[in-house]
Amino acid sequence: MNHFRPAILLVLLLTFIISTHGADVVSVWGGARSTIILKSDGTVWTWGANFDGKLGIGETNDVRELTPVEVHDTANVGYFNSVKAVMGCEMHNVALKSDGTVWCWGWNAYAQLGNGTTNDSWTPTQTGLTATPPLTNVVKLGGRPYFTLAEKADGTIWAWGMNQYGQMGDNTVNTPLSIPQVAVPVMVSNSAPGGQINGALQITCGYQFGAALATNGTVWTWGSGSHGELGQGAVNPSYISAQVPGLTNITAISAGWFHILALKSDGTVWAWGENAHGEVGDGTVVNRSSPVQVLNVSNILAVSGGDNHSSALAADGTIWKWGINDLGELGNGTTNATANPFPTQILTDRFGNGFSNVVMMAARDYHNIAVKADGSVWMWGANDQGQCGEGTTNNDCWRPVPVVGLAARVPLALNVATGSPGFANLSWSSATGQFFNVEFSTNLISGFNRTMQSNLLATPPTNMVSVPLTNGAMFYRLKF
Repeated sequence: MNHFRPAILLVLLLTFIISTHGADVVSVWGGARSTIILKSDGTVWTWGANFDGKLGIGETNDVRELTPVEVHDTANVGYFNSVKAVMGCEMHNVALKSDGTVWCWGWNAYAQLGNGTTNDSWTPTQTGLTATPPLTNVVKLGGRPYFTLAEKADGTIWAWGMNQYGQMGDNTVNTPLSIPQVAVPVMVSNSAPGGQINGALQITCGYQFGAALATNGTVWTWGSGSHGELGQGAVNPSYISAQVPGLTNITAISAGWFHILALKSDGTVWAWGENAHGEVGDGTVVNRSSPVQVLNVSNILAVSGGDNHSSALAADGTIWKWGINDLGELGNGTTNATANPFPTQILTDRFGNGFSNVVMMAARDYHNIAVKADGSVWMWGANDQGQCGEGTTNNDCWRPVPVVGLAARVPLALNVATGSPGFANLSWSSATGQFFNVEFSTNLISGFNRTMQSNLLATPPTNMVSVPLTNGAMFYRLKF
């Protein structure tokens, strides 16, 4: 044992140094009073309200989480993994696994989990397993409210959940809402091979409508048009997909609650739909049933629609906001009950530092989330359920604040020393608390696929964790 222990300690030291940066956040979403992120290691994390199991942590109550927690696996055994895309909806969450299967959890009164039932689920449950054909080979997700869209590898688009306004896009309506909605995926019209939206570049949906971005840069919409959100020049519904007239060269789309944003190849932004709060961004509060150009923004790389507010990420790493600001959604340090129809830049964070270097962002519900180039995650807006992830529900966040446990990448010096008999002590210094898991592996080729301890909170300034030593090949790491 004495001869073998130094070798194990050396491997431990090297392993920890390699993993000190932790897994980067690669996708960010939010829904009704909660937030969901995907990390580069395929794990999913949530925080905020846990209404009907939306956080996916196996809790059968509505106890909220104020900082990120890892989503549990099916039947509450281990942790959910191998995920390549996530989506936060109003009262449920959706994940796409690397094997092409879709999984949902949370509230299910409108069959939005797509598993053939209306039963809520507190951990991920597979979508479309009982459908004909089963929902497999999925490559894209789209959604937000009480229904969901998914695109298969063959380019077909599928929908499930609420269909009161024709959200399924298959020329059907399930009304009134008291009758059963669509409990397993059905194909959206015009998406079969040869159809106009087959192989869509992007799919998205608002409260009562869906949208698809075709490969030729055109946008197609379906569902309710009561606020002009279909962009057809009228307020009539369409129960099959129809092209938005006069809109071309679009590279990205994002639906808000009753409005849509579209990004053109020239970096301009166009919008239509409800505009009572200025969320269309054309300087008015008049609903728009046809696309109009958003003012004050240019060289835009990404757009995102929230509940009555909108976001644009510029090429210089700045974020521009417009629309409702009753809960600090605009991130400018103020709130107001009036409309804000002119986009303005978020200048500073809560600490007075300039807010820039953003590489990813999302406007969701009444809060926002952004990821900077250094890997740090920031949020602002409504925080009554801790959805901003800064550890409290004391106040809404009127300027961007950092999410606890998702700080910037910082090299971490780890020390390894012999501990009590059969254990090694790992210690490090940090200025702030960090959440981490202790993982181990018996074969590094298969990766670190077992967790010994989870969701531990380090206590600065000096942190230490003990791991057992064995006579066999055992490798450990801390995952932050």
